[in-house]
Amino acid sequence: MNTTRIQNTLETLFQDSAGWLHPGRRVVFWYDPEQQFTSSFNELQLEGVEKLQLADTAFTVKYHLLVEQPNQTFLLYAPFPEPAPQENWLLDIQKSGLTFSADPAALIYADLGLRSRGLEIVIREYDKFFKSRKRTEALQAMGISPDSDERGLLLAMLSVLAGLKVPDAGTLIRRVLLGGLLESDNALWSDIERFISPEAFWEVVQEHTDFPKQNPSLNKLFVQLLITHFAKSLHGTISPQLANQVITPGQRAYAFIDQWMRDQQDSLGWKILSSEVAEQLHIFDAIENLEPEVLFEAASFEVVDKVLIRTCVKTLQMQMGQQITELTPWRTWLQARHTLIWFPQYEKIYQALEAAIALLEFKQQYPEGFRQPAPLLFKAYANDLHSFDKAYRHFIVKSDDAQGDILKGLIDDVENLYTQWFLDSLGEAWSDALSEEGKGARGQGEKGKILPPAPHLPCPPASFFPASPPLPLSWELEGVASQTRFFGRHVFPILERSDREKVFVIISDALRYEVASELEEVIKKEVRGETSLEAQLGVLPSVTRLGMAALLPGSKLELIPGDDDVRLDGLSTKGASARQKVLNQNSRVEATVLSAKDLLEMNTEEGRAAVQPYRLIYIYHNVIDAIGDQASSERQVLSACKTAISELLRLVKKICNSINGTNVIITADHGFLYQRRPIQEADKRPLPSGEVVLESKRRYLLAREQLNDSTLLHFSLPYTENGTVALIPRGSLRFAVQGAGAQFVHGGASLQEICVPVITYHHQRAVKGDEGPARKVGVQISARVRRVTNNRFTLTLVQSDAVEGRWRSRQITVAFYDPQTNIPITDVRGANLSSTSPHPSDREISLRLTVTTANPPTNVYLIVKDADDESELLRETWVVSLGIANDFGDF
Repeated sequence: MNTTRIQNTLETLFQDSAGWLHPGRRVVFWYDPEQQFTSSFNELQLEGVEKLQLADTAFTVKYHLLVEQPNQTFLLYAPFPEPAPQENWLLDIQKSGLTFSADPAALIYADLGLRSRGLEIVIREYDKFFKSRKRTEALQAMGISPDSDERGLLLAMLSVLAGLKVPDAGTLIRRVLLGGLLESDNALWSDIERFISPEAFWEVVQEHTDFPKQNPSLNKLFVQLLITHFAKSLHGTISPQLANQVITPGQRAYAFIDQWMRDQQDSLGWKILSSEVAEQLHIFDAIENLEPEVLFEAASFEVVDKVLIRTCVKTLQMQMGQQITELTPWRTWLQARHTLIWFPQYEKIYQALEAAIALLEFKQQYPEGFRQPAPLLFKAYANDLHSFDKAYRHFIVKSDDAQGDILKGLIDDVENLYTQWFLDSLGEAWSDALSEEGKGARGQGEKGKILPPAPHLPCPPASFFPASPPLPLSWELEGVASQTRFFGRHVFPILERSDREKVFVIISDALRYEVASELEEVIKKEVRGETSLEAQLGVLPSVTRLGMAALLPGSKLELIPGDDDVRLDGLSTKGASARQKVLNQNSRVEATVLSAKDLLEMNTEEGRAAVQPYRLIYIYHNVIDAIGDQASSERQVLSACKTAISELLRLVKKICNSINGTNVIITADHGFLYQRRPIQEADKRPLPSGEVVLESKRRYLLAREQLNDSTLLHFSLPYTENGTVALIPRGSLRFAVQGAGAQFVHGGASLQEICVPVITYHHQRAVKGDEGPARKVGVQISARVRRVTNNRFTLTLVQSDAVEGRWRSRQITVAFYDPQTNIPITDVRGANLSSTSPHPSDREISLRLTVTTANPPTNVYLIVKDADDESELLRETWVVSLGIANDFGDF
């Protein structure tokens, strides 16, 4: 060892305050029994340090240090062995100072700044480890505590082999296991055997996880840790064939696996090992008969999700076609899976199951069917019944995206439920209601009670529009606005109240009412403003050319059978340029027509320039109809609804945020009927033919006169001449038209086709002090006392606000923390606050937590955090008072 190395080490030893137990003067003893370093001692130049070679009597040295120079720092060099304690007359001074040695182990000991002299022996024992300069420097860089004992030093050395920057038992064990459960193929394990010892590793494992050291192996370690975690996750007793693998008491083992599962970097490796163990122990066979209320919070094995999904599918299939039993527990169980590790792999399946549950619960609400007068049934569809179409859409879209065939049988049952119960029952009830409404209308007509004309613009003066012919009562519903009055009811009042306000009208082809209701919810959450949704009675036949014309200002519609154009006050309405001409002539303001695609592609400057000269902007959007009307793509029409919602939201944001729009109205020309199952011949009506038929499609005929067929609904049309009538198949039946593309249809009189949405949105600009366009829901704790009395306990949270309007859902994490270290003393549980219920009792969430610390502090913090940004939402002081350990207790 050269003098420079010795000098640097001694300088560090004297200067490093962390190595000294007292603030006073510093004395270092250097014993050199072989007298190898006498010349080096003589060459040393240590600033502020007096060198003294021990040769005189101990009394003389002691007098010099304690009486003559009591404040001086000394390096005492002894060219002889260290005396035995009973013979060492300077032992009191030596105990208050430090001892230095110049052999490699001693220098390493000094470099590490350790205090316990016994660790020099440990360093010499593991000389193979310290022969590597890289490993030694990595150990020194860890900055281990000067008060470390042998366990602490060995943990740091093992952590160096694992490539860690700081000593960490949990991460060390994790790294070893990730290297493979077979020791012979585990490179890190080979390094432990070569440079340290397996016994040192198993000591760390036992201290950190309570895993017993008898006949240990890496495979046995991981199996028992995983089974212990699994056992503590169950709401019941673990099966006997797995019980002998459980570590007791188990809190540390549970915490170890729980932390590993939540680690973003290492969770993937954990999944691989978990799957290996699941196959090795035949976990599926062991749990396939367990009840869902036992399994629903367990996430130790992927097969838990498979078992729950299979059980749920079987349960739902049994419910289809029967009187529904209580399904609320399944909602709770499936919701609990959302925050667990395997959920992303089964998300689509779970969402499909939740939609199927919604369908069954919906059926339970209508045990007597849908029979009621037409106006009431129309309003019932707009208020509630459309939710069944929405749930069916969600089910089909999610099941399309799901992997595997697990939903195959359930898909068939959902199709039966949707087509045979909902579409057929609702369609029949609606057809009968229309027939009764028509009879009443004709009776009133015979008595001379005719409704007055219904122009598009009831508000303007009579001179503005000529009077229109009366609409037949058979296609007007009392208390329900007609699509032909859209402009007068929604657009004209805005134009009239100010000569500065612009109106943006977005017409989305085939935007069904249930899709619009979801769009309205999204708009409320995503942008700032006032939003409302209402339903209007669409025109008949419910086709694009007539629906688009009905949304324009004007007085007299003219539908000519066989002609793909509809005239409004004598003007063509076919195409963008023709509609712009109608808008400019009949609206009394400057108007323009844009395509949604073009507007979305414009930058801010281009968008403002495109609308700046105009007060009325009609924007045409076509996603749903473009997909559905093509036989080759109609299968994707329900997923296209999601695309439409996304694009329409982008349009609203662009209009309001980029081009300064304030008033936005979103509507449609018509809705649509769709079912995934191919249409059977029994669901088709023969297509009438002959000279009386002027135009024929799958959902309607236009004819010169009524046909003698009681299976068809006959409607007189006010916008045709010569007594032309529309013939509509009852319910959701189609005419037998040749060619593909029968699943997606429109043109008829079903509620799905003619309940046309109108979303009105008035944008509100941000004002100073406004916290933003939307807020996440809050959370509260529901507990009589703030005390934990068992290792496992249930915590009840309450979502303080319903998810509606501008209130958004929130992902949270919940745990109890040590107030001194800020380290969790329980597992960290996640929850999704997404309830839309207005009732607080329906917004309660129960979480089961496990104390993972052997000796938790008495006073702890309950902390709830936002999972997205880790911000604290709630912090409460709780008392932990554990008596006899009870793994299955509650408050």
